[in-house]
Amino acid sequence: MNCLRPNTKALGAWLRSAKQRARTSLKTEGGAMVEIAVTLPLILLLMTGIFSFSIALYQKLMLAEAVSNGGRVIAVSSSYTDPCAATTSAIYAAAPGLDPTKISLSFVLNGVAHTTSCSKTTDLISGKTAQVIASYPCSLNVYGVSYTKCQLVSQITEVVQ
Repeated sequence: MNCLRPNTKALGAWLRSAKQRARTSLKTEGGAMVEIAVTLPLILLLMTGIFSFSIALYQKLMLAEAVSNGGRVIAVSSSYTDPCAATTSAIYAAAPGLDPTKISLSFVLNGVAHTTSCSKTTDLISGKTAQVIASYPCSLNVYGVSYTKCQLVSQITEVVQ
């Protein structure tokens, strides 16, 4: 009848290993939650910064394209009564995502500086240069905090036709 008696050594070893497994699982429980709680705000902050920077880059590209369009207009507008006004309108039309009241424009026609109007000018001479300079304010905001103010500038020089 010796075979009906339980092996106490094996049972004790099994119980000790079960207790140790239970203790180990209690120590690591919730570790993934803590890791997410620490890293998620940092990842979101980084992504928001990337989005803010991409908005500023988009504005820079839009301003550059609008100034390029304005340069083409002023290069062929020697017959207009006010070539600077026509160029200004072309720039505003080419940049619908930018606020026209914030775009600051200046023109250099044959070495003479002008603002947004140059009516009856004799400075727009065929074969000479016309330069269009535009600037637009930008700011990098992340979660409502403004980190830097910047000025986007784009310019182009064209030969007048």
